[in-house]
Amino acid sequence: MAERIAAIKSQLHAKSDNEVFEYIVNVATDQRDDLIQLVYSLFGNLSDSIGHRLQAIETVSQLHLALTDTFIKYALTVLPEVPEPMLRSARSRATQIYEQVNITAAREFQRRRESGAYGASELGLADGAELTNGTGKE
Repeated sequence: MAERIAAIKSQLHAKSDNEVFEYIVNVATDQRDDLIQLVYSLFGNLSDSIGHRLQAIETVSQLHLALTDTFIKYALTVLPEVPEPMLRSARSRATQIYEQVNITAAREFQRRRESGAYGASELGLADGAELTNGTGKE
C-alpha cells in the first residue's frame, strides 16, 4: 500500500501523503456523483417511458370504451323487442352467440398480438415506443 501511495505521489508531484489522500477522495467522490447523476437520469427516463406507455394504454382503453358504448346504444335502439313466447329460446340463442363472439374476439386479439399489430406505430402513437405484447417481448 505504501508503494502505491508513493507511486501516486510521484505521478501527482504531491508534497505529502495527505495531498494524495485528498486527491483519491476527490476522484472517488466525483465518480460517485457522476454515478448518482446517471442513476437519477436512468430513473427519470424510465419514469417518462412508463408514463408514455400508461398514457397509450389509457388512450386505447378510452377508445374501446367509446366504441363499445356507441355500439350498445345503437343496438338497443334498432333491435325489436322479443315476444314473450320466444323469449326463452331467444335468450338461449343469444347466450350461444355471445360465447361464440367472445371466443372469436379472443382468437383475433391473440392473432393480432402475435403479429405485432398492437405496436405504438400501428396504434398511431407519436413516440414510437412499442407496447409489450403480453409475452414479455416487445
